[in-house]
Amino acid sequence: MERVSATETHGVDDYLEAIYELAEEGQRVAQANVARRLGVSRATVSEQIARLQKMELVKLDGRAIGLTEHGAVVAEDAVRRHRMAERFLTDVLNMPWHLAHEEANRFQGGITEEIERRMLELLGGPATCPHGNPIPGTGATIDPKLEQLTSFVTGDVVVLRRLTEDVELDTNALRYFEEHGLVPGARITIKAVAPDGTMTLAVGFKQSTLQPALTDNLWVRASAQTEQRRAGATV
Repeated sequence: MERVSATETHGVDDYLEAIYELAEEGQRVAQANVARRLGVSRATVSEQIARLQKMELVKLDGRAIGLTEHGAVVAEDAVRRHRMAERFLTDVLNMPWHLAHEEANRFQGGITEEIERRMLELLGGPATCPHGNPIPGTGATIDPKLEQLTSFVTGDVVVLRRLTEDVELDTNALRYFEEHGLVPGARITIKAVAPDGTMTLAVGFKQSTLQPALTDNLWVRASAQTEQRRAGATV
């Protein structure tokens, strides 16, 4: 049986992180979705999955891809280092929020256990990455009460809690979000919803317009007033 550590090869990290994150988000973990997440061909994914099977890092159930026990440990370690790196880059090095994901890909491979321990101490034990996704090993999990922004209507007020990993891969989208205040913790008022699902949003005095391809990647909690409106509508 071939074994690898999470730091031996960045290619292994990429695939295991993609599988872990797709499962975390409740998406179907199939070769097509892994290919879309990584921006590679399905043939490339097929070849790499076969290699990961030989390493006993992944297992197949029909077309569904899963992590073995060892694979889950390696994947969780890679995701933890990546999300900690993002937090370190934004909170300590003051790197622009929209660049954190891309730069963390380069930085995470050099994070040893000792560096990780010191980073956690310096950061004060953060529970999530800057984009709101839980850092494995901290005890944090995705709030089951979160809803996609697309579930809400004109006039609703919500609080942004997390962005999916899909949108983290789009640096231009992240830059737009940052410029318009669409970051975790932001209080968003839905100003309008077009027939095609495009939303006009306001964060303070900043307004933005997002198409469904982006809004379905934003996960939010309803404000108290929106919850009251919804409760009244169901009476």
